Amino acid sequence: MSSSQRHARKSVLSVLAIETRCALATLVLMIRRRIAQPNDLVDSKIEFADGSVSRIYRETTMRGLATTPQVMLAVRFRLRFIGSSRLGHALFRFESLFNTLLFAAHRGFHSKLWLTDQATTYYRGIYEWEDSESALEYAETLRIALAPWVQAGSFAYRIVKGIGRLDFLEGQLPVEYPVHEDDRWWLPRRASATATRHHGG
Repeated sequence: MSSSQRHARKSVLSVLAIETRCALATLVLMIRRRIAQPNDLVDSKIEFADGSVSRIYRETTMRGLATTPQVMLAVRFRLRFIGSSRLGHALFRFESLFNTLLFAAHRGFHSKLWLTDQATTYYRGIYEWEDSESALEYAETLRIALAPWVQAGSFAYRIVKGIGRLDFLEGQLPVEYPVHEDDRWWLPRRASATATRHHGG
């Protein structure tokens, strides 16, 4: 086994350990009713700067947090095996509810909007995170965990510091944040009125 293969195996094992701990901690949070699934934003649509439109099909928030999120994390991927099958995507959206176990107890997590785009078959997640370090740690863990299930090259994420969800969904970025013309999948251009309301814990 090469050194790169050993490193990849170690990374996967590390992710499995992290996700196992997170799942157990999330179960405790659920028992304590610290995790909420608000319906206010469900079925709202968000238009992104690349012209694509995604529909919010779920929201997950943490209740009773004493801190204020300072970072937005956007994630995108396309599933490897189900193509454009409507049934396959419906089953994935149902199953993805159980994936809450894999992120809700990660350090710094505040909220997630789950989005689907029927036209492109991309899924997006828009997260509020407490700080960029914990957001990056989660995004890299997710990248490794999803690798067997997503199309090669489809997984991507962007972290934006110093912004709240309301401003992010309105497309109002910090002035110093660069946006490249060919890489705008993550930036909301126009959100519906309901999708711009902030729902904390």
